[in-house]
Amino acid sequence: MRKHPTMILDEVKIKCAQCHNPRLLKQKVSNEEKVGLLLGDSSTKKTFHSMLENVTMKNGINCMVCHNIDEIHLDKAKGSGGMKSVKFGPQGTMFGPQGTMFGPFADAVSPYHKTEQRSHFVGDTPTLCFVCHYSQKNDHGLEVYATGKEYDKFKVEEEGCKNCHMSERFKGVASNYAPAGGDPKERMVRKHRFASVDNSNILNDYVDVKGRSQGDKFVLTVTNHAPHKISTGYGLREIILKVTFLDKNDKELARKRYVLGKKWTDEEGKPTIPHLAKKLVKDTSMAGKSTNAYKFPIPQGAVYATYSFSYRLVSEGLAKEMGITDPFFLREYTFSEMRVHL
Repeated sequence: MRKHPTMILDEVKIKCAQCHNPRLLKQKVSNEEKVGLLLGDSSTKKTFHSMLENVTMKNGINCMVCHNIDEIHLDKAKGSGGMKSVKFGPQGTMFGPQGTMFGPFADAVSPYHKTEQRSHFVGDTPTLCFVCHYSQKNDHGLEVYATGKEYDKFKVEEEGCKNCHMSERFKGVASNYAPAGGDPKERMVRKHRFASVDNSNILNDYVDVKGRSQGDKFVLTVTNHAPHKISTGYGLREIILKVTFLDKNDKELARKRYVLGKKWTDEEGKPTIPHLAKKLVKDTSMAGKSTNAYKFPIPQGAVYATYSFSYRLVSEGLAKEMGITDPFFLREYTFSEMRVHL
């Protein structure tokens, strides 16, 4: 907001909600509403407060968001559109008409809502994910994330996003509801875990890190099995490789690190966040389906080396500058640590 003094907080929330909560009723703030909010008009304030501060809004993406999508109209040339790229189906209320939920099964039945099959839930197609995760440019025309575009380079439609970020299919039930007193129908289903660094070992599953000495260098070989970059998505995420060299008594001789990530600058050349950036000045992210070797000089007297592979949601420096205090964003998630004899 310091970079966009003409935008008010509610306007920022609505702009972000296009992907972070596509069920929001508004897509933009009119000039009349902005004036009303700035002047403290009670009616306007009440309308926006009830819309932006309710529990459903603060929950962000939930079951009702994805499974209420009736149609997808994603224009990849324009990038992710969030709510602009979908048509939602009827959404019922607790005391009103039933809504409709969509999914992969043609014969699913629920006592709480209507149920219909839609093709974007069937198979491993990533189309539904790409509604918000394909690509996006900021106001300067600079692409700030492109996970879907990175994925499309490999034409691995059969992989999709589900096997990695949900789970492989297993025999279970999609619902415990059983019509006419029978047993719930068994199906091949997935866990909706939406695996990330905070709730899974996904980086260990799809990234291999091996260290060894080679002459006067210590080499970390990193293989990315994912069909997109690491790190990918929001441009402040970082993969951190650390190597510590020790002598025969385990005394530390040197500590080295290499960061896989991106650096962004504003119109004055100062570090900033991707959505305000004018230029991407550095990108050391690893491409999908690739292997890179990172070399570190071995100091004299070194007998052992320890190396680690970790991940940050926001770079340490910018997190401090932005005033972030939530431990979820400040934490460094370590996925592997090894010790080797040189």
